[in-house]
Formats: sequence, structure tokens, C-alpha cells
Amino acid sequence: MEKIVRQKSYQLQYLESLNTRIQLAYTQQQYLLNLKKGYEGEKQFDERIEEYFRNEVTVMSDLLVSYNGSTAQIDTLLAIGETFYLYEIKNYEGEYQKLPGQLRKLNGQEFICPSIQLNRAKKVLEQIINQWDEAIEIKPYVVFTNPSFTLFDAKISDPFILPTQINKHLEKLKNRNTKLSKAPVNIVNKLQSEQLSNERYRDTSHEFKYEDMKKGITCRDCQSYNVHLSQRQAICKECGVVQSIDNVISNHIKEISRLFPDMTITTSLVNDWVNNRVSVRRIRSYVKENPIY
Repeated sequence: MEKIVRQKSYQLQYLESLNTRIQLAYTQQQYLLNLKKGYEGEKQFDERIEEYFRNEVTVMSDLLVSYNGSTAQIDTLLAIGETFYLYEIKNYEGEYQKLPGQLRKLNGQEFICPSIQLNRAKKVLEQIINQWDEAIEIKPYVVFTNPSFTLFDAKISDPFILPTQINKHLEKLKNRNTKLSKAPVNIVNKLQSEQLSNERYRDTSHEFKYEDMKKGITCRDCQSYNVHLSQRQAICKECGVVQSIDNVISNHIKEISRLFPDMTITTSLVNDWVNNRVSVRRIRSYVKENPIY
């Protein structure tokens, strides 16, 4: 198994870009925090899988699948032997109570039970596999990754893996035959080839204009503007991440396209977006060599 490379969702990238350039509404800020928290929980589970299985299993992350108009997002799909293990990952913290169809935080806040979303994803995945005349067992679980999470009134039959149960669950899977037969290999290949792009998100609840955006170079990882440029690279003074200047140009072109998909990318536009911190000659050279933009 190669190292799991989990990309931030398009929604997360979009709101992070907005948050660095304008003042988001409170509800948008809360949604962004929840997306970040969810992403961190998914990465934590990735690390646990890598720790236990190394190169022994096939893992697919952030699968966006669709069948007959129904679309489902799958956080992690683990292929072991003749079985797919389907995981909905939650990074909840605090004390919760299990109610019919809901989880209720002990402070009174209620959420739709993640097992509902899990079962929907399982159903869509089963329909997709059935249309290929393939068959494989799918075992669905909701994984709660945050060690501070506590759940009351859950049943043994609930498809929940609590923080203290993750290691035992993975250890149990590790002791099984991990080699895939022909059928699951075929399904994995088809799922990977037919995965949908998740670049659909655009928040229309907040009107914004290009002129309203703060210009400048931001860090790819922490979104800080405290980025030092040398002739060949950019160094974030906040988190230490290092990028080539070409990567800086590429990331900011993608950011413009993400926020303003109808705008034509030009050298002068990119130069203005980064607040004249990269030479026009360097930007022009990059755009010329990468006409996809």
C-alpha cells in the first residue's frame, strides 16, 4: 500500500481561500471549522491504517460515487480479501447520547446520526457494483477518531467504532487474509476510473467581488500571508512549509479559478492577485509553459 494521499475537499479549499481574502459570515466560519476538523480526523485514521497495514492492503479515500442520480461521498474504503470495509469518519468531541436517528450532545445540540449517511453510501456503492455484475461483501462502520468523544446508549449492534476500539478493530483485520482476488481487484480499478470530481461547490450565499479580495501570496498549508520569497522558493514564516516559486504561481492560479471560474487567467491578473510579489516575467513564463490555465 502506498502512502495514503488525502486531498482537502473542494469545499474546504474554496472556503479556506475565501477566509483568507474576505471576512466570512459566522455560519460560514463555523462550517469551515467543521470541514477542517473532519479533514484532520480523516488524516488521523489514515495514519492508523498505514501503521497497521503498511503495503498489505488497498485503500481508497474521498471517493465520490454516483448511481441513478444518487451521489455519495465515501471517506475511506478498505479492500481486504473478499470484503470492502466502508468507513464514515467523524472527529466529534465531547459527550453524546444515541437517540433514534440522531446523536444528541449533552448540551442539547442534535445531529443526524452518521449511520444514516453511512447506510446511504453503502446502498449507492452496492448499486454501482451490481451494475457491473460483480459481487463483494461490504461492511460499513462509523469511526469516531477523537479520543475525547464519549457516546451513551449505543447498542452493540450499532455500526460504531469508538476511539478506544480503533486499534482492536484494525488488529483484527490485520490478522485476516489481505490478498485480493480477481473480483475485488476489478471493482477497485473500476471505482478509481469512474470516480467523480468533487469540484462542484460554489457558495452563493455570500456575494463577493474580485475587487473586495485581499491580494497577496498565502501559504499553501496554513493560509498565512507571512511568506518570504527568494529567487527560487517561498518559505512560510508561520508553519515552515517550503514551495518552489512555480508551485506558488500554480496554487494561486488554481485559487483564482476556484473563486472566479469565469475569469480568464492572464499574466496581469495573476500578478495583481499575488500583489506584484512575483515578477511579471516569471508569471508569463509559467503561464506560457502551462497553457491548461
